[in-house]
Formats: sequence, C-alpha cells, structure tokens
Amino acid sequence: MTKTKREDGVSPVVGVMLMLVVTIIIAAMAASFAGGLSANEKVAPQSTFSVDYTAKITDTDKTNDIPNNPSKNNGLTFRLVSGDVVAMKDIAIQLQNGDKNIQFSMDTSLNTTNAAVDETKLDLLINNAGNKTYFAVSKGMKNMSEVVSTGDSITLLADNSYDSTLATDVGIEKGRFLTWSPEGSSGTFKVQTNVPFEYTIFDTVSRKPIQTGTITIR
Repeated sequence: MTKTKREDGVSPVVGVMLMLVVTIIIAAMAASFAGGLSANEKVAPQSTFSVDYTAKITDTDKTNDIPNNPSKNNGLTFRLVSGDVVAMKDIAIQLQNGDKNIQFSMDTSLNTTNAAVDETKLDLLINNAGNKTYFAVSKGMKNMSEVVSTGDSITLLADNSYDSTLATDVGIEKGRFLTWSPEGSSGTFKVQTNVPFEYTIFDTVSRKPIQTGTITIR
C-alpha cells in the first residue's frame, strides 16, 4: 500500500511575508519610541548675544596682586540681539581660563565684602534667597530681572581687579586682571588683559549651551 506524504510546513513565500510583517511592526514600534523621546527632549533657547566688557583697572600699588583703590563695575556685558527671550532663572554663564573655570547663575550670591560695585549706577539682581547676585542691569531697568528680551543687556560683574605689572616677586604673575571670588568659593578666578578666555551661556533647563565664544579684554 502506497502512503501519501503530507507537507504541513508554511510555504517559503508565506514565511517571507510573515518576516516582513514582523520587521515592519518592530520598526514602527522603534520609530514611535524614538518619537516619544524626541518630543520629551528639552531644547535650549535659540538666542544670539553680543559680548562686551568694562575693564577700567586702577591700582595704586602695582607691585603686588592685592587690589588697591580699584575701579568699580568692571565685568562682562551680554546683550540679546536676536532670537528667543531668556529667563534669568534658567541661564548660567561659565568662564573658562585654561584648566580653570567658574559658573554663575541666579543662585550664585555676590561676595559683598569683596566686590567693587557702585550701586548708584547699576541695579543688582536679587535671587530667591534674597541675596545679591553677580548679574546686574543699568539703573532703572529692574524689570529685566526675570526675562531678557531682544535689546536687553545683562552685566556679569567682576568682584575686583588689580594691576601687578611692576611686581618683582617671582610668585606674582605680572599683568592686569579681573577677579571673581563668590561666597563659599575656595579660591579666586581671574582673567588677564590681552589673554583670550572662553565663555559659555547655558540653559539650565535643557542643560545645553545657548552660545559659546572667546573674549579678550584690553
């Protein structure tokens, strides 16, 4: 008696179709997942700033690195020239000089015992703790304390400055400097005239840079 052999397997064509369907489903799921991540990703403001500085460095003793009768209201000024408005509570400015850096935000309190500031010409912004910050605006412009719009300028004040161009001590670097030493910091950050240093404006919400660049004060 002859037995008939039955083939119960799926034909090659159907198998290929099933594989294509599975592949399409997996790709759709991956695209949906990636799209969800992209939608939740925070984006930094698209803003452009011009950068200027004030560096009137006066010192009655140029043989040391101690400020003597320093000029006031030195610092860096950032003017929003185009793009998105920026909330002051959401930005930080980092200065980088070689392997040293320092960062300022509205949470950084001004070292009021050290800072050379003339508050008759500038309004210092106040943080949520009620402390003066390193950010300042022109007198009478305190309405900018929350949002910086196109045409507005924010000054990042320097604590102090000194001139050591006549120093003879080998331990003292010769030059003219702007300095920062915020409350709670362990040292002093400084930049020298005619020596480039870097800055970065960060969006603290997305943790991404808004703008980076190089400054040379003269």
